[in-house]
Amino acid sequence: MGYLDEGDPRWAADSGGEGHWEKPEWGAADGPAAAALLAETAEQSRLILEYLVRHPGLEVHCTELVDAVMGGPNASNPANRVAGALAGMGKAHAASGRRLPFYWWAAPEGSTGATYAVKPSVAAVFLAALLEQARHARG
Repeated sequence: MGYLDEGDPRWAADSGGEGHWEKPEWGAADGPAAAALLAETAEQSRLILEYLVRHPGLEVHCTELVDAVMGGPNASNPANRVAGALAGMGKAHAASGRRLPFYWWAAPEGSTGATYAVKPSVAAVFLAALLEQARHARG
């Protein structure tokens, strides 16, 4: 796994389909939409996204996400487990008017699993939304 800076050409080569390209990328003015997406996203999906935005630009394998966020290994198929959890973002994503906040890449032939990452600029939008939510929660 590696780090992808904002201009890395690998962002354009992700495996994403619908939800990944037909809407605009997240930008600095999208804080309220990011907060709404976080608030309306299913818990496991939100936890995965929070993990990714706390590691901006870092390629994270699905097994790391299962171990770090989803309670540990699942012998059946960690790639499907993560993909299924991220489907919990569907309704909130549709309302956002933006592309999905994460990118993903299928495993190379002969390998298993998928890799996920969030662009540093997108992570900044979501981290600001998370900080704002924490501030409001404290009263």
